[in-house]
Amino acid sequence: MRLPDLRIQQAIAIADARGVKVIASSPEFDTAEAERIASLFGARPAGVRCPLAYFACPFAKQHVAVVQVEDRPGSGDPLGFRFLVLSRELYHHLGDPFAISERYPVNWNISGTLPDLTWPMEVLPERTIEQLDGILKHGDGPLLLGATQAIVDGCRVLISRDAPEEQLVRDLWQLLPDRTRAERWPASFAFSDELGFHVAIGPGIVPTPSESKPLPEEAVRDYPSSSYELNLQIAIESGDRVALRRLLARRTLQDTVRLAIYIVVFALVVAVLFRFVL
Repeated sequence: MRLPDLRIQQAIAIADARGVKVIASSPEFDTAEAERIASLFGARPAGVRCPLAYFACPFAKQHVAVVQVEDRPGSGDPLGFRFLVLSRELYHHLGDPFAISERYPVNWNISGTLPDLTWPMEVLPERTIEQLDGILKHGDGPLLLGATQAIVDGCRVLISRDAPEEQLVRDLWQLLPDRTRAERWPASFAFSDELGFHVAIGPGIVPTPSESKPLPEEAVRDYPSSSYELNLQIAIESGDRVALRRLLARRTLQDTVRLAIYIVVFALVVAVLFRFVL
């Protein structure tokens, strides 16, 4: 089996009233794309702080950006953006932007040329019954479960807060199937909906006009229960590790549609060949 590209490009960008500027980066880093993404993160509302936030989003056509955002000292309320850019294939194997970012601590004081990083030859630890049981017992269960089912169903979720809710989004990401979280984009804080996050926390974010209008918190809490959410709770409460492992490896809706198309095409090819043989 071919291994994914393990290289990770990195960069530091600063955004303030004058705009966005990349001040440090790997040699082949796409600075224009990073500046575009940092700009679409949104303009900071007056009085709103961002002590720490994370988000992930597509980076050009073949890559994913995992971004850490923090307030930086200086005039004009600057924001610092630390970019880690990895191949989509590697991101699909990992799917957890929080774990990816924490693997590589950020140094905000560097500038100039940065070396590429390398992901080690290992996968992230398997999620456990105990871990997920703790999330549901100590977290906001109705919001977490409603958001989990909504995102599995292909909806977007937008929750209004004046400060980052990192733990909420971290917990939500632990409850999602592997394939779903590898194909969805979270933000524990954002100032706009321009990057099309599938779940985002933010201060009065106005949804962008699109076919996938995000659900507000009230709708998420009242979101109808369905098979994934219910089976997840049953597996966790009963301690069924096999069922949990099967649920977390669940296909996405896109996978199911793709498989159905393959089956139909295969059946048509077999039918045509059978006619010619006869």
